[in-house]
Amino acid sequence: MKIKASFRYNLTTTPGNDCRIEKAVELSPDDFFQMQIGPLQEMPFITENKNCMFDNGGVKHCLLALEQGGLDGVLIQSTGPDYPYYAAYISGMRDILNAELERAAAFIVRQCMENSGEGNWCVSFNGRPGSAHGYVACRELEERFGLVIRDGNGLDALLMDALRRQPGVTGAELNDGIVETACDPSLHERQDARKILSAGFSPKRAAELFENAVSSALDLYRGEDLYAMLHGSFGLTIQEIRDHGYLSDQELADICQVPQQVLEGGMTVRDILALDGLPEDASLAHKNSVFLVPVEDLKLLTDSGREDFAALLDARVNDIRVDEETPELLLDGVEASELDRLHDELEAHKQAEEAMGPLM
Repeated sequence: MKIKASFRYNLTTTPGNDCRIEKAVELSPDDFFQMQIGPLQEMPFITENKNCMFDNGGVKHCLLALEQGGLDGVLIQSTGPDYPYYAAYISGMRDILNAELERAAAFIVRQCMENSGEGNWCVSFNGRPGSAHGYVACRELEERFGLVIRDGNGLDALLMDALRRQPGVTGAELNDGIVETACDPSLHERQDARKILSAGFSPKRAAELFENAVSSALDLYRGEDLYAMLHGSFGLTIQEIRDHGYLSDQELADICQVPQQVLEGGMTVRDILALDGLPEDASLAHKNSVFLVPVEDLKLLTDSGREDFAALLDARVNDIRVDEETPELLLDGVEASELDRLHDELEAHKQAEEAMGPLM
């Protein structure tokens, strides 16, 4: 799991760091309290989990200590001493973690219902595919949710609990790195029935119902909440929202965190690269791809690399979705495989640079 935190060295505050939780451990209330009042005291759970704490590519890979029955947590990064050499106290950490696990569990259930008529599905978290769909889901969990699920790392058990709480899940087990999820097939049938029922309305009646739903949303929601309902729930594109005047261009630009000219649609990726005012974390996306490619990463391409990905650079941005205040620019006029290929090449480039280490 990825998170922002401020680490302290001997109680001296430092700027926020990019962190990834490699393992979660539960401490008794007494041990959790003792860690707070004696931060320089050696602690066995830190000694036992040294391999979970390291720096890589500017990211702090950490151990998360949670209080049993409590809400707070402490991120720890200690590659040397057996005490919390670097530590960040996170109020409400358990709620933050549970929210991410619930999102991941909901994703797995959706995949289970969509890709298995029998209601059974396997997801591999250790690089060994349980099924063709399972391997993709593993990459999606790590790419989109930042969750590192490994046998015995604490997050695996928490994910199992989150899965078993999902409606329609009849069983969830972790065996040798494979998550096996069983869903009630009748849930899938009920979902299909709802689709058939919706399809049974005449075009005129369906339009009336949709208009009523939009009118209700306009009365109930404002700003980001209205955008989330219209775009995320109703499936309206940015252009359709603009054409009907549901939100102003300025409101949409603020919500999507993009310059207003992007809202017009039709800008190519080449245009986007030359654009000022785009957030650093803005990414390219495709409706048929699980990968996100940061726009900033495209600037790593050499001239020959740009020629190799000419089709992608000439693709147009036809919509924008927002995930946790991060804009994702949806591409049109290019195959999803091109975005996947670019993602893989950029990842290989980063790994090669990390392997080389700092230059003298």
